[in-house]
Amino acid sequence: MRVATRVVIKGLKFVDQNVQVKLIIRRVPIQAAMSWLTKAWELFRQAPSTMIAMVAFMTVLSLVAQLHPVLAVFLVLANPFLTAGFYKAIVLLQQQKEVNFQLLFSVFSETRYRRTFIRLAGANLLANIPLMLLAARLMEQTKTGVVDPMTMFLLAVVLSLVFMLFAYAVAIAYFLNEQRLQAILTASLTACWRNVGALTLFGIMAVALGMFGIVTFGFAFIVIIPVLQIAFFLSFSAFFALQLDDSAPAVLEV
Repeated sequence: MRVATRVVIKGLKFVDQNVQVKLIIRRVPIQAAMSWLTKAWELFRQAPSTMIAMVAFMTVLSLVAQLHPVLAVFLVLANPFLTAGFYKAIVLLQQQKEVNFQLLFSVFSETRYRRTFIRLAGANLLANIPLMLLAARLMEQTKTGVVDPMTMFLLAVVLSLVFMLFAYAVAIAYFLNEQRLQAILTASLTACWRNVGALTLFGIMAVALGMFGIVTFGFAFIVIIPVLQIAFFLSFSAFFALQLDDSAPAVLEV
């Protein structure tokens, strides 16, 4: 599907003028997942304390949010802004610039994204309702000792679908300045579907690193989780290619 759009390319002061852009969702080789981890480690080493502090803050916030439903809703609403702030710090590292913890909250003041991020958060809430219902049903079946394979299958399918829909939604909305919810979710889903091999390999490596973290009694997670999150953002850079062309109409190819 081709959807006409005009986007703004941003850097960290990111360019303020409109340009004609052709957004292409690329397929990458499966082994590309290994390069994401390698590059993520290099970026992490530039500002390890800042990356650890950012991820630690978001982790603690997610744990606190489990104490009350109102806190959970607050986290869902705040998460796109915090995620964009974290991604913004990664872009700065790629540009060999200094980063600080305050960047995590910098997107809250960028009013142009508020409506899009709030809509994304609302869509995420709605999408997670079937997940919560299926998870609750599976827990009840586990307690009785009779687990329905169909429930497990449906949970896996819905979980995968929700992940693909929202995996790159924040990055698409922020870095590609796409405001239409349908276009954002379609682009994220398509990027994941076209690169399921690379993402599967990345998932396997993430699990392997997670096992290493368990062996070290959780201490390695201080490094592993930030590196994995940086690597996942690098997959966004790998999947989405921007081609500037002043003469061509702007289109979003998904």
